[in-house]
Amino acid sequence: MIVALGILALGACSSDLPGPTVAQAEVTLKADIDWLMKLIHAKDVKVTNEGGRNIPCGEGKSRRTYGVIGVSTYSLDDPVSTLNMLAGGLIKRGYKVVSADPATPRDELVKTESYVRVVTTSPKDKNFALAGETECLKNS
Repeated sequence: MIVALGILALGACSSDLPGPTVAQAEVTLKADIDWLMKLIHAKDVKVTNEGGRNIPCGEGKSRRTYGVIGVSTYSLDDPVSTLNMLAGGLIKRGYKVVSADPATPRDELVKTESYVRVVTTSPKDKNFALAGETECLKNS
């Protein structure tokens, strides 16, 4: 009897997907980007993508996005320095750089344990854009 209950309990747990829901991952994504904007004392920050809606990505799962643009108050005014500053802040929050292209300039960073990704670009001088998204995650 006890063995049967144990097997039933294990079976019930195995159907649960690991990791956060898409809404939980979005909270982390927004908090990290908003924290970064305060850390670097960005100015003229505008939310370009509010997120908050599920984007279907298959099998009852969704992803969510969040994006901002702004201007760096960092003393150096070239795009690569701006990207380095943004990446440095995100690294403090547990992100890792997975790709960097100083020619574009563009960096892609992931926070694996939170299932989020942020792409940073700097089209000119101190201007920057951050586009974040969650992985394809369970809805609830």
